[in-house]
Amino acid sequence: MAEPVRPSRSGVGSRPVGGSFSFLELNDRSCPANLQVIVEGTKLRVELRVENVHHVGPVDPTKYLLPKTRLTLEFLRDIVHFRPRTNIISRHSFLYIHTPIVITSDCEGVGEMFQVTTLIGDAEKVEKELIKNPPPSEADIEAAKALVKEKGEAIAQLKSVKAAKAEIAASVAKLNKAKENLSRLEERYKLNPGIPKKDGKIHYSQDIFARQAFLTISGQLQVETYACAVCSVYTFRPTF
Repeated sequence: MAEPVRPSRSGVGSRPVGGSFSFLELNDRSCPANLQVIVEGTKLRVELRVENVHHVGPVDPTKYLLPKTRLTLEFLRDIVHFRPRTNIISRHSFLYIHTPIVITSDCEGVGEMFQVTTLIGDAEKVEKELIKNPPPSEADIEAAKALVKEKGEAIAQLKSVKAAKAEIAASVAKLNKAKENLSRLEERYKLNPGIPKKDGKIHYSQDIFARQAFLTISGQLQVETYACAVCSVYTFRPTF
């Protein structure tokens, strides 16, 4: 006969009620998985028979950090010490942590040695493209704008004299083509060689991660938050 379970540091994750019984999601923080507890009588399979339930108190859903909704990574970044309780891999009594290889934190002040960026490659591509196909001049842009205006006025004239639909449709197609050409010219006109900068500093919003990113030189930074949440953890993830 199984011994009674007396979990320590336990918490109730949810409590949906149905009919004459209730389901409790019990977790004593020894592992990520919850245990379903069925309170009161039921014909369903019992995973754990309850001898006594001590109600400590309710949880205010407006203040609890982990609501019962789909949690995005962006949301969990603000409460990183709770993230391990949402999804983690268990192994024996320790939890193996997949620490990230690419991070946005400059660990120990030497992360810049291993920066991850696409800005250099993109700048080289733009430079080669501009050498092969020089960008349009301001005169080219103004000529394209004038052509778009001309095509638009031609359509207005056709509509005013109630021209045939086929004739108007042909003019609309020419206008759309002129607009597409103008859009391409304006896009190429904005191309600038070199790494993009703003206020004298590199503009990382155009980088692959939209911010500075580095190959991590420390797995400890991420593992510490998991240790605070679930205690026994380890990792063999690479650092640089």
